[in-house]
This record gives sequence, C-alpha cells and structure tokens, in this order.
Amino acid sequence: MRLALLVGIGTGLLIAAQSAILGPFGTRVPPFVAATWVHVGGLLFAVAVLLLTRTDPRFAAVRAAPWGLLAGVAGVLLVAGITFTVGGLGLASTLALVTGVQLLAGFGLEAATPAGRALALDPLRLGGAALIVLGVYAVVARGPGT
Repeated sequence: MRLALLVGIGTGLLIAAQSAILGPFGTRVPPFVAATWVHVGGLLFAVAVLLLTRTDPRFAAVRAAPWGLLAGVAGVLLVAGITFTVGGLGLASTLALVTGVQLLAGFGLEAATPAGRALALDPLRLGGAALIVLGVYAVVARGPGT
C-alpha cells in the first residue's frame, strides 16, 4: 500500500506537470493536434522503454481484450480536454474540476461495476467527497485570473 501511495502521488504530480505543459501548447495548436503530438511522444517513449527493457509487448493479450485500446481514445480526449480547459479556466481550476469529477465518477463506477476493488460509500468517504466538491467550487467559482 505504501508503494501505491507513492506512485499515486507521483502520478498526481505528473498530471499537474502535463497540464501545465498542455496549457501553453494549446495556445499554439488546436486541442486535437496537441493530443495527437502528445500521444506520439508518449508512444515513442513507451516503445523505447519496451525495447530497452526487452519487455514482451504481449500482442496476444491485446487481441484477446481489444476493448482495452479504448483507454487510448479516452487519453486523447482527456489531453484535448485539458488543453482546452486550462486555456479557459487556468491550471489550478482545471485540476480542481477534473479531480472532483474523477472522484465522483470513481464512486459511481465502484458502486455500479466490477471496476477494481469496490469500497462501501460510508459517511466518512461521502463527507470527504462533499469537502472536495465544495473545494472545487471554491477554486473554480471565481473564474480564471480573479
């Protein structure tokens, strides 16, 4: 669990860094152009890691579950959305809004699907979610640059 927490913290830092890069990039190119090039860069990096570590790309696993590629579609839409939203709301407001929506969607997906390890929606978790939603409102409500 400690490793998962550290990786989660690192992932959060990467999302913030990526979003900070996407905002200015999105002022130079349309969102889907930005998303395309970001994913080309990610693909080149991932292929290099696979080659350097001699990791099997497991094509058979992908053929067995091709729906997993839809996560790539979601990734393109995510990058395009962040590229657009940072320009309109600013970096902190975008991250607050996206994080709050992710949390609420995560609760819904855990409750409705076998997505991972579902946890009960107890009063403490619901209270924490309410605080995050209020925090998102406090960060986003004033608008960009105010």
